[in-house]
Amino acid sequence: MTKNGRRILFLVAATAANMVLTLLLIFAFIAAWFAISQALGIKSETAAPAILVSFLAAVVLSGFIYGRVLKALRKRPDLEERFGLLK
Repeated sequence: MTKNGRRILFLVAATAANMVLTLLLIFAFIAAWFAISQALGIKSETAAPAILVSFLAAVVLSGFIYGRVLKALRKRPDLEERFGLLK
C-alpha cells in the first residue's frame, strides 16, 4: 500500500474513532443528566436542553481528546515513515 493509501486509511480510521467517541460521550452525558436529575428530584417536561448541552459538550470534549491523541502520535518517530502524515 502506498503512503497516500495509508494516509487515507489512517484519517478514515481516526475520523471513525472520533465519531464513535462523540456518540459514546453524548449517551454518557445524557445518562448522567437523567441520573442526577432523578436523584435530585428535578422534573422537566422536555429533554431537549439536556440533549443539546450533552451534544455540545461531547463535541468539544471529543475534539479535545482527538487533538491530544494526534499530538501524541506526531511525537512518534516512525509515524512519518508509516503514514506520511507530518509533511
